[in-house]
Amino acid sequence: MIKIKGVHRVRMKLKDGTRREYHYASRGRGAVAFWNDSMDFAVGSPEYLAALAAARPVAAAARGLFREILIDFTRSQDFLHLAARTQADMKISFYHSTNGIDLKFGAGPRAVFDDARIRGIALKWRDSIGGKVGDTRIRHLQRVVGWAVDRGYLQHNHLMKIRSVYKSNRADLFWTDDDIAIFEKGAPAHVARILIAATETGLRPGDLASLGRAHVHPTPKGQRIVIWTAKRKRLASIPVTPRMAELIAATPADQTHFIVNKAGQPYQHENYLGDAVSQWRDKLNIRDGLRLYDARGTAATRLLMADASLKEIATAMGWSIKHASEVIERYTALSPEMSDGIADKLARAAKGT
Repeated sequence: MIKIKGVHRVRMKLKDGTRREYHYASRGRGAVAFWNDSMDFAVGSPEYLAALAAARPVAAAARGLFREILIDFTRSQDFLHLAARTQADMKISFYHSTNGIDLKFGAGPRAVFDDARIRGIALKWRDSIGGKVGDTRIRHLQRVVGWAVDRGYLQHNHLMKIRSVYKSNRADLFWTDDDIAIFEKGAPAHVARILIAATETGLRPGDLASLGRAHVHPTPKGQRIVIWTAKRKRLASIPVTPRMAELIAATPADQTHFIVNKAGQPYQHENYLGDAVSQWRDKLNIRDGLRLYDARGTAATRLLMADASLKEIATAMGWSIKHASEVIERYTALSPEMSDGIADKLARAAKGT
């Protein structure tokens, strides 16, 4: 472990009982943590050192360079009001040791971004990285440049309206009832609960990790889950299905979270939920490629098959109407249950019933 001087370390217990360690570049009022132990990079890593450098006062050598814009952006309220996961993802884009934004553009004069030729340079850099990562890097660069124009650092934004190159279509990957049954029977109970909760609620791993009794509210006919989704910042109102009601009822009264690890503790990071599901998917020889995230389409399709309207599905999933329409269109086109339902309706129509 590299010995790093001048880092103020604070350990604290959060309201949900989680213990977390935060690292600050300075002490005193107004200090902002540049790292905590839920982030994807370790203490002493290149990303950690870059984040530490960005949190410290701007060096005179950075004045007038694009690096100064990056540093000031990470200190701005625009950045600090973002979700912790979003901040961590952006810092990786900024300070990655092989294809980071600072490595490529940081040492150049910021005025370079006022030259229209920067668009071609940025696109070439994006293409050299390739895939989803390349799209993420350019999207984060766009955000910084847009902020810099608003704040008067730059005069022009030449990175507007750049389309993504990477296209992911996982419409043919969703959990069938047979998949879920095999998983529930073969996986440990605490792992099976992850997939059950995901397919019954459609929540993302990050929201599942925080889901607890405080989110369950009574309705005239049953229960619902009300939660602000972490990614889209939308309020989701999810009906508690009979299967989810069983999971809730089986949760010990003194357990604040519905999803816990083998030791009975809340998961420290949302990625651990997906890792656990993938591990047991492989052990049980369930179809390759299925991920925990694919449970969201499964949940949305179930709502449609229950004759829920598009607006109801959007409300339950915490989606916009447009996004709900796109997801439903992709998943239902390949749903065998949906095809069987249509076939039954055609058969009844042919018989005149």
